[in-house]
Amino acid sequence: MAKLHYALLLLISLISHSNANIKTLSLTSDPRQIIFLRKFAFTHHSQVFISTSDVSVTSSSIYTLDSRFGFFLLSKEALRQVLLEDEQNADFCVLDSFYAVPLFTFRDLSPPPHRFFNRSYPINNPGEYSLFFSKCDLVARVSMNIHVELYNLDSNGSKNYLSIGQSRLILLFFMFSLAFFFLSVLWACYCYCNKESTNRVHLLITGLITVKTLSLICAGPDKYLVKLTGTPHGCDIMFQVARVISSLIITALIIIGFFFFKPFLQEKEAQVLIFSIALQVLPNLAFPFAVTMGDAWPGVVRVLAFLSMICTCTFLVTVGRSIWLLRKAAKTDEKAVMRLAKIEEFALYYASLIGYLYVTVMVAIDLRIVMAYEYNWVSNAVEEGVNLTIFVVTLCMFGPVNDFILLDAENEKEETMAVAND
Repeated sequence: MAKLHYALLLLISLISHSNANIKTLSLTSDPRQIIFLRKFAFTHHSQVFISTSDVSVTSSSIYTLDSRFGFFLLSKEALRQVLLEDEQNADFCVLDSFYAVPLFTFRDLSPPPHRFFNRSYPINNPGEYSLFFSKCDLVARVSMNIHVELYNLDSNGSKNYLSIGQSRLILLFFMFSLAFFFLSVLWACYCYCNKESTNRVHLLITGLITVKTLSLICAGPDKYLVKLTGTPHGCDIMFQVARVISSLIITALIIIGFFFFKPFLQEKEAQVLIFSIALQVLPNLAFPFAVTMGDAWPGVVRVLAFLSMICTCTFLVTVGRSIWLLRKAAKTDEKAVMRLAKIEEFALYYASLIGYLYVTVMVAIDLRIVMAYEYNWVSNAVEEGVNLTIFVVTLCMFGPVNDFILLDAENEKEETMAVAND
């Protein structure tokens, strides 16, 4: 169990990245053997500051050594070697590993009753490291207050709490926010000039672009405040709220789209789609929260994405069957040709929504894993670039003048069912 605990936490540290690089934590009789604190990419001029206070250890063992409790840094490259040592040695303690960078142990604490420790550690070898607290006493429980700061030093000596390369995200988010703002203005003017053919789908798309723009506007100050102070001061909350609203709008678009498509379906096909869409609502709503914690719990993100993809495949298979039936009917029925074109358009529209919500995020997470730490910002650039492309293509395809309108289900149902049955 101890080995598995090491492996899981070390693997989590590979993927995790935090939006704040100042952390305050309070432990009370904590039994965990290893606690992941932060991951950070250091330059040649970087420091780690650790402050602990009110430290106490309770154990049923008579032999409790202070040297078995401590903080250390571990690089991504050293992970495999540490796991190998863990497998080969039954009494392995990561604090003794040659590949770990020890910071301090409880031997360095001040004398009782108020045991504390404060110190800054310069980083001699730049790279991406994860900061851990570990105890190698299986039965001991630790209580203490922890305050951690990880930062790089700029050329003027000021603290920069962003990992190397992350400072580029400030300008990146600003540029993309301008691009999405310009796109939202163009789309709003376009809809206003064609308001006779504008419907609720177009209005929801307007809301989606607006929310996306606001999320990027919040993302820039978020990174800037983290750079200066180490914490986002609430901007991250606004960013996540925008994610949730976007997910709600996409869910609404999918549901509205179903009622557009329902008249073209037979009863059994409609029931399949009702089930798949209802099942997809939960992942759509939970996905933004999972992405928030997704760098620490990547499995949750992947499970939700996989569940949604199953629903998406079910939807597209059903749509494909209906398209096949209508293509047969279109050989003799001109009205079926027009309906077939609208169904094919909606299938592309639905796929673009799912691509925006899931595919781009998953690609960004995978890029973050495989790319060098100093180029992690590229994953954000790719994600936002793909999002912008999806929006532009979607708006060009489904503008009001393209006559992408919601048909009245009650008026169309009888005629459409007859065409499908033929």
